[in-house]
Amino acid sequence: MRLIEILENRKEALKVSEVAKMLGVTPQHIYKMAKAGLLPCFHVKGAVRFCPAELAEWIRKEIEQSNQARNGSNGGNGMNCGR
Repeated sequence: MRLIEILENRKEALKVSEVAKMLGVTPQHIYKMAKAGLLPCFHVKGAVRFCPAELAEWIRKEIEQSNQARNGSNGGNGMNCGR
């Protein structure tokens, strides 16, 4: 199952450590991205959490932007990790 499908099937909020593992980065990197507003997140009594559906949509947009940048905005066949 691909990452976006996994996220779309998930019903519970994700923790920083789970998102970091899924994206292959450190938890510190996820905290920095969330604090900077680069990742959609919410807070529960100070703890950072992620809505799986919002994270899936964010990944789709990142893939689309990456493809457009790589292929001169023609929507070519670049990166497709989540499809």
